[in-house]
Amino acid sequence: MRSIPEKTLEHWTSIYLSNRFPNGALWWPASGEDVLTELPRLAASGPGKTLALELKTTEANGADHVLDIDTFQLARYLTPPVGPPLPAYYVFPTPHWTGPLTSRSGTAPTAPTGTAAAPPEWWRRRVGPPWFGDWLYVMSARSLAAALPPTWNMPHRRRARLFTLNGSHMVGKVPAWASLFGRTLTNRPMAWTRFWKVVTRCGPDDGVRWRTLAGENNRPNRVLVLDNDEKREWSLGELLDQPWRELQPGRPGDADTVVDEGIDIGGNERLLLHLPESVLT
Repeated sequence: MRSIPEKTLEHWTSIYLSNRFPNGALWWPASGEDVLTELPRLAASGPGKTLALELKTTEANGADHVLDIDTFQLARYLTPPVGPPLPAYYVFPTPHWTGPLTSRSGTAPTAPTGTAAAPPEWWRRRVGPPWFGDWLYVMSARSLAAALPPTWNMPHRRRARLFTLNGSHMVGKVPAWASLFGRTLTNRPMAWTRFWKVVTRCGPDDGVRWRTLAGENNRPNRVLVLDNDEKREWSLGELLDQPWRELQPGRPGDADTVVDEGIDIGGNERLLLHLPESVLT
């Protein structure tokens, strides 16, 4: 069972981003919509920065919380069939409670027996250690792949475990990432609020960045794609006029995780975001 209802996490992130970037454009793709198609359309909305957030919810497993990654989806982010590399970032919680937070229609989530604090005392807070932004982290698709077991991309492997976190993790305390992932990472997960400070500047350096640039009459006409030390400009025409990217009848979109029976991969919500040039430095 989900450690936290995925729709709850989706709403919290939406509210935060809507307040922090009131002039930004948010897009939650519907089932069947393809990020390869929707990202260029959002990038064409004006000068600024465009990125995709893949929200992953952990699964409660006894006293632990585990996070499994859809390896097919990750591979598609890293090596898309056409076009430039994608500015994809994974967002995930590090729960500080034991068991799942459950909710029914019309009710607030309830904390399982034995936890220190039960909603609504903490789950609605916007500040202080219980605030969701204090236990939410972000990794670029490339850095997340480096944190997975080396065999994650083996043929026919459908999922890979990113970590198992004990529910006794202290709220507000940064997890011991090297211990959690079983290796020392070059790029560790970034705290939720710090990530957005970095995004509005030039980073994050470990992830792909799309920045829409304007031409004559201040109209957007190209996208600068930064990938490590490599950079290339793509015209919006190149990105938009690619009908082979559209979904074929009967083909599931990458927003739809199709897994074998009995396999449950954490919450699969995606947010596409365009930040206007006015918020970038």
